[in-house]
Amino acid sequence: MASTSLAALPSQLASPGRLRLRRGRAGLPSTSRPQSLLHRAPKGGSRCRLAVTCNAQAVAPTSIAQGTPVRPTSILVVGATGTLGRQVVRRALDEGYDVRCLVRPRPAPADFLRDWGATVVNADLSKPETIPATLVGIHTVIDCATGRPEEPIRTVDWEGKVALIQCAKAMGIQKYVFYSIHNCDKHPEVPLMEIKHCTEKFIQDSGLDYIIIRLCGFMQGLIGQYAVPILEEKSVWGTDAPTRIAYMDTQDVARLTFIAMRNEKAAKKLLTFAGPRAWTTQES
Repeated sequence: MASTSLAALPSQLASPGRLRLRRGRAGLPSTSRPQSLLHRAPKGGSRCRLAVTCNAQAVAPTSIAQGTPVRPTSILVVGATGTLGRQVVRRALDEGYDVRCLVRPRPAPADFLRDWGATVVNADLSKPETIPATLVGIHTVIDCATGRPEEPIRTVDWEGKVALIQCAKAMGIQKYVFYSIHNCDKHPEVPLMEIKHCTEKFIQDSGLDYIIIRLCGFMQGLIGQYAVPILEEKSVWGTDAPTRIAYMDTQDVARLTFIAMRNEKAAKKLLTFAGPRAWTTQES
């Protein structure tokens, strides 16, 4: 039985604010394989390169003999109160996993998770010093988190994820599941897409046993985007572009995630989950 221990953490992870990341001109940490976050102007305009030469310190595999025993059924769900995260928690509990949920410390958003039978721990990805304790005794991390709309995009979705991945590696986490976005590698002009792609590369270079799952869109999002405005006789915003999205129910995403986790062939793979049919905005 494997084990984890806070004592095994290198000092730059165990101490607040000491993640040793070189910063580029944009103030972004970088990955061990140099990546770039680009802001591309429309055709004919200039392009500004935001240097992201993250040299996140490589963490050697740790030998932890005296730490906390780790059961293969122990899971930490990050972003557990979100649209996808709550379905991952529900599915994990239904399948008999021991579920710990990492949520931000705020008034009573996670009571329903406790009612379901999950353990709730408070931490904040924007504060790296709060992360290590949440990983003690954990076998698998399922990362569903994303930043809030009012936050700078790099705070959680980049810097926070770098800190989480480094901690996971340092503490011997045995599987890391990360949700990304379909075709994120093809749209570097979109900040979140580019950050997701850079995070994929960071995980692939981390030495962790990982599964990266790219998602197209959630059926649940259509309720707020289309159904509610229609029922309230308000305007519905969309686009005339022919772009098609193969929406999925988040319950199906959660179900397929656990199928992938049990399949050895999915280890260190990049998967794409998509619904049976792709829809344009007008069809939706």
